[in-house]
Amino acid sequence: MYEQYQAARDAAWRALLECNIRALPVDLNQVAEHYAIEIVRYSDCALTQIFDPEAVSGDGFIAKINERKIIFLNDRIKTRGRRRFTLCHELGHGVLGHPLDHIITRNSEADSSDPMEMQANVFARDLLAPACVLHALGVTTAQEIMQICNISKTSAEIRMERLRLLRDRDKFGASPLERQVREQFGDFIRANRL
Repeated sequence: MYEQYQAARDAAWRALLECNIRALPVDLNQVAEHYAIEIVRYSDCALTQIFDPEAVSGDGFIAKINERKIIFLNDRIKTRGRRRFTLCHELGHGVLGHPLDHIITRNSEADSSDPMEMQANVFARDLLAPACVLHALGVTTAQEIMQICNISKTSAEIRMERLRLLRDRDKFGASPLERQVREQFGDFIRANRL
């Protein structure tokens, strides 16, 4: 299980580096464009004519249609922060190479027992709110994470809990990828340190 966690975390760090993300909040359109993943809002198409109504009942999903990866995002419900996490979660499925032949709608930011859902959540958390950057900024509350990363309260609380664990264990900079992410965000950190 740790290997799956590590693969998702490292994929998020690689995405930040490959997409040249240097500031928070992360521009998810830039990430999607880099990985050739399209984004379609529910309000922009007649999904129930294409997919089973149950498939479109959640926050969003990713599907492969004619060899194109497309994220369908429910823009009619939830907060902007929740939609950002959903979009990033679905990007995680696409970037991690998960099978896209079966649609699983996303309805939770919490941990999942399904390994692919867990990986997509870890990818989203680590891409939207990289712990090494938040630590370097001096972030101490979920509210600060919400504002800096433009994510939901639930996502910010989950990230803050994990950030505390990492601080307690002094687990920053152990990975070369993480050190590269921290370096790439250097100007942003210097300009925005709390």
